[in-house]
Order: sequence, then structure tokens, then C-alpha cells
Amino acid sequence: MLNLFKTNGMHNTYIKILLLTVLGTLFSLQGTSAQSCRGYDKKCDSAPKHFEASSLSRSITMRKARKTVINQTFYGNREYFISVCGKRQLGKIHFRLIADDESQTVLYDNAIENFLETQLFVIQNTMKVKIELSAPHYFDDQNAECAGVQVHYNRNDK
Repeated sequence: MLNLFKTNGMHNTYIKILLLTVLGTLFSLQGTSAQSCRGYDKKCDSAPKHFEASSLSRSITMRKARKTVINQTFYGNREYFISVCGKRQLGKIHFRLIADDESQTVLYDNAIENFLETQLFVIQNTMKVKIELSAPHYFDDQNAECAGVQVHYNRNDK
């Protein structure tokens, strides 16, 4: 008969193994409930065929009242296409392009166009830009949802 109240080396080892097993199981279950947003950016509208994909395209997780900022250098003499998308629960995705300098000038804000999901623009001179993303119509305090942003470019070789 096994006496669980007996304290010896074997009993301590048994308790440690049991405790590690329980903790390991709990952590693995927690990991499976977390969603992966990998590849979600592929669901966003595609750029015109003459554009090249940028390494900046990515999938992100969005939460209520949080902004995601992606820093990027946009090179001069290039045309850029940006596309954003998110799970239906997020509502419309708000994105802004902000000059990453002392002025922090807002170069584009899709809110003025009813949260349009795509934008095409030309950069004349190389500049650092912040792409700021948020979901202003998402009100769930508990959960995060997937979103994506695609950035494509086309060289204007003259």
C-alpha cells in the first residue's frame, strides 16, 4: 500500500514529477487556445500586378484601444500600395501614415475616406514613415483578433 504522507526521497521525486506534468499540461493547453495570426496578411486585397511585395507585409494581433506602429523607410521615386484587413469582429481598420520626424505630420489618414482598406501613393524623396494601425470599432476587452497589412512598391525608373 502506498503511503502518500510518508516523506522519503521516492515520494519527493513522485510529487515533483506529478507537479511538473500538471504544470506542463496547463501551459500547453493555454498555448493551444491562443490564436495564431500567421499568414493573415495574405487575406488583404492584392496590389496591381506590376507591384513587388515588400518584406514589411505582416500579420498582427489587434486589441481594443491599442495601436500598432510599424516603422518603415519609403524610398524615393517609388509608388506604394498599402492594403489592410482584419477579422470581421474588428470592424473597419484605421490606418495612418505619419512622417517619422520632429513634425510627426500625418501624411494620410484613411478615416477621411470611410476607412478605405487600400491606398496608392507616390514617394518623391526617401523618408521614414510610421504606419499606425488600430481598430476603433472593436470593443472586446478580453480578446484579440487577427489583422494584416500588405505593403507593395513599384519603382518609377525614369
